[in-house]
Amino acid sequence: MGDVREYSELSEDRTEPFSQTEIQARLHRSRMEEFNAINTAVPLDKLAVPADDDIRILMRPLARDRTVREDRNVVPVSLRAEVAEDETPQQVLAVRQTARDISFTVSIPDYRNPDRRLACILYYDPASDNQILVNRSNVPFTLSRISQEPEESRGAQYQVNPEFNKSLSPGTWRINMDGTDLLDFRLLERRPVRLRAASSSSSEASDTSLVNSSGKRSFVADEDDVMSPEKRRRPANTADKKEDSVIMFLPAGAKGKELVASTGHPLLDLQSDETLEVPRGAGLVGYTITKKDPIASTTLSSVFTAEYSGAPGRYVVAKVLKTTAPAVNGNEGALAKTVIRQAQTWLRELENQEKLKHKNIVHLYGGDARFLSLYMESVDGRDLSARGVWRTNGTDLFAGDRSDALRILKDASSGLHYLHGLRLEHNDIKPGNILYSRERGAVVCDMGLSSEKGAGTGGGTPWYVPPEYIGLRQRGPPSDVWALGVVMLYVMGKISWPDIRAHRHHPRHLYWTIAHVHENKQHLQATAVSRMRAWLGEVTSVRNGLDVHDKLERLVHGMLAPNPRERLTMKEIVNQLFVEGPER
Repeated sequence: MGDVREYSELSEDRTEPFSQTEIQARLHRSRMEEFNAINTAVPLDKLAVPADDDIRILMRPLARDRTVREDRNVVPVSLRAEVAEDETPQQVLAVRQTARDISFTVSIPDYRNPDRRLACILYYDPASDNQILVNRSNVPFTLSRISQEPEESRGAQYQVNPEFNKSLSPGTWRINMDGTDLLDFRLLERRPVRLRAASSSSSEASDTSLVNSSGKRSFVADEDDVMSPEKRRRPANTADKKEDSVIMFLPAGAKGKELVASTGHPLLDLQSDETLEVPRGAGLVGYTITKKDPIASTTLSSVFTAEYSGAPGRYVVAKVLKTTAPAVNGNEGALAKTVIRQAQTWLRELENQEKLKHKNIVHLYGGDARFLSLYMESVDGRDLSARGVWRTNGTDLFAGDRSDALRILKDASSGLHYLHGLRLEHNDIKPGNILYSRERGAVVCDMGLSSEKGAGTGGGTPWYVPPEYIGLRQRGPPSDVWALGVVMLYVMGKISWPDIRAHRHHPRHLYWTIAHVHENKQHLQATAVSRMRAWLGEVTSVRNGLDVHDKLERLVHGMLAPNPRERLTMKEIVNQLFVEGPER
């Protein structure tokens, strides 16, 4: 009992209450001290960031009663000033980019007025150190550059309206909303990756490093080791390089290729037999990828075979989405929109394809948001539009026979039936997206336009879009059935490869833009609808000539029913092919 009494007496001595006035005064002093500490802290530009860390953004909230909403990628870190090792560590918020992050969302709520919440998204550009800011708030805010360097950019201000975007270079920026400074944030350069040249051994190659534009996070060479300009491999066009160029340095005595990257994108600049070493980081698995043979290159993507350490002992197909194109050079707004669109396409394809485990759908081994890259199964087969393989020279007809056509229908419909069972739609079935060999069979690839059932899309390839899109803008599983039906007309030899009609010099040139079918400008819409109807008329004419007593042709006839409600489903096609047998 004595212990209890002693504890009670001790408690009474130490719990004398403060007056309400003193509580308020102490609280005010605490807030002011915190506020003053924030505003007298070391500028974000002056903080040293470890070179081996994947931090892309540093943030410091400025309003004492508002803070950044928690996110899985935001962590508090203590950093010291670059020039003062004994400086008190500065507490800031750090954002790391993982292999799945195409962007980071900043959210600073205003609990007194939800409509004044600050919300913006920062998209990472894989081809430069820049990031694209999109204002998702309900009101405009002011964006100011407060970095000390470069001097000519210091103090620049921009008003960013809701849903508008702005491309931002590395450095520190401030967001002010309604006269209140809410946030300072510093954009950091990409973490370097290493190049192992084709002629180098592993030990020699490990010293080769890719350096970002600012050089702040880079391999630090001795003065004698830095290459002279004449030792660097220059890009074909150096006029556009400026601050987004990246340089690969070699230490003295190292053997290998020396180059200046022409796009700022390591994977797109990779040459045949060169190896890229991507270092591991916080929550990141390091890997290597060695480029082999090119497969295809368009304005939107580059596809090539490669050796990928994430699939040991196997070749993979690497698909890298591009965010720069001749059409957007010098147009900041168009470039920003391209970065956002390609990043969203990459994420959709990654998330949809990683769910799929089917022998007739290309298997995904992995992907990396930092490069907008996907690493997929290398199928022993060429796509159905490959000239000289499955497409004849001159006539552009399918080079296979009836057994090939039947196998393609069985395999492709099996893969798509599985896809539809997961409530997903492909949205871009065409000969170029079906790989085929007689040994492996048909494999559906390219999930870049795939979507969840009912989400809809305005993308695809014109000749494979169903008739219901004209009036109702409908897409979905019946759209995939229709598209495969058009593909089957090609592989059965009923029509030539449809895509050839896009060529201006084709004697029966016929092309339209899918988006123009519902365009507000009447002349564009009228042209697109007229051309689409002309093509649908051709498909209907061929469909009417099919022999419905022949099982293969009867199935294709049902796949091309103009009314989607009367069209066969993938389930019905699979049942007739696999359950009833191929020739009944």
